[in-house]
Amino acid sequence: MAVQQMPLNVVLASGSPRRKQLLEEAGIKFTVYRPSQEVDESLEPDDMRDPAAAVKKLAERKAGAVVQDILATNPKGAGLIIGADTTVVLDGEMMGKPYSADHAREMLRKLSGRTHEVITGVSVWLVMLGEPTEEQPEGSVSMGFRSFHETSKVTFKDLTDEEIKRYVATGETIDKAGAYAIQGKGAALVDHHEGDYNNIVGLPVARLIEAFPDIQTGVIELDIP
Repeated sequence: MAVQQMPLNVVLASGSPRRKQLLEEAGIKFTVYRPSQEVDESLEPDDMRDPAAAVKKLAERKAGAVVQDILATNPKGAGLIIGADTTVVLDGEMMGKPYSADHAREMLRKLSGRTHEVITGVSVWLVMLGEPTEEQPEGSVSMGFRSFHETSKVTFKDLTDEEIKRYVATGETIDKAGAYAIQGKGAALVDHHEGDYNNIVGLPVARLIEAFPDIQTGVIELDIP
């Protein structure tokens, strides 16, 4: 059996500037691809009882939507598509993104002086499209995916209403799970954290590389009979 090397196109299925920066800092070459259709991020009540499973499900939807777009263009070669979703969990309750300044202040009051979990679900799809042959005029398609989650813990300081008001006024709470960004001004709200810091930011890069080392080399090795 011979080993053949093939270029691996890494794709981030997310418009998140935080996840983009984390991959860049890890030295990974990739492209950003947002799906042509809006991804349904709604969850059933049963889903929300298991936050880790819920974020993995959403990550799979995001990556899967990009996979469908890529397959529609019928490219040849190997692609590795990364989808991710992050949630904040307090007392077993998922806290998504605030829909208003009042909602952000409410979230931060709940987190004040408490320890919460930050859970990121990651779904990685490997898609390989072969050249057309006489037996398969449209080319062969090989596809599979694997998902995992990472959990970190964050403990907030005891926050006054004035501190919460000032932070919300920065505008940083917008589009942030739990209404804060630990890598930004939100760091001032945090007493300490446990676990992977990058996971709290939005992507557990070390775990991702450990599970899929090919994303660093940009090359995948295939066993050819």
